[in-house]
Amino acid sequence: MNKYLHRVVFNAARGLRMVVQETARSAGKATGTTPAIAAGALFGVLVALPGQAQIVDAPGVAPGLRPTVLVAPNGVPLVNIQTPSAAGVSRNLYNQFDVQRGGVILNNSRSDVQTQLGGWVQANPYLATGPARIILNEITSGNPTQLRGAIEVGGQRAEVIVANPAGIAVDGGSFINASRATLTTGTPQLNAAGGLDG
Repeated sequence: MNKYLHRVVFNAARGLRMVVQETARSAGKATGTTPAIAAGALFGVLVALPGQAQIVDAPGVAPGLRPTVLVAPNGVPLVNIQTPSAAGVSRNLYNQFDVQRGGVILNNSRSDVQTQLGGWVQANPYLATGPARIILNEITSGNPTQLRGAIEVGGQRAEVIVANPAGIAVDGGSFINASRATLTTGTPQLNAAGGLDG
């Protein structure tokens, strides 16, 4: 076989395309799929992939509990966490909180800040009263959370809690600039002052 000259044919027995010698014969053109249809199907799959497992805020909850999900200049998801309570707890509700290999940044900075995952990110407008000591991420849907990448706290270091009663699967997950990390399948209990009781 020449280095850059080969032939690709469909092997019906294996159900896939295979590289063969230039002189190999194919059984003939199969009926059905045309290149245009195959290209359209491939495009549809590629467009759908980015939306599969991401971070989605919880619609229908009070605005003070819903974080803003953005994208850092390099494409990494960026979450502007909500205003912390008097006890320093920022409570954020999500329908889905899946962290991909590229990671996610929880923005806990009142000014523009350099992050490891996303480079420079803008200040979080919800932190006028100060940064959070505890960033509580509650998932309200029945889907388990997938942690496959790093969760970075941008700005002042804080404790990160991920709470999902449906479960949490970790495969390569890590934390950057977090003073402490808690992954729980329990439901967080908050007191009247907005502090975390359990």
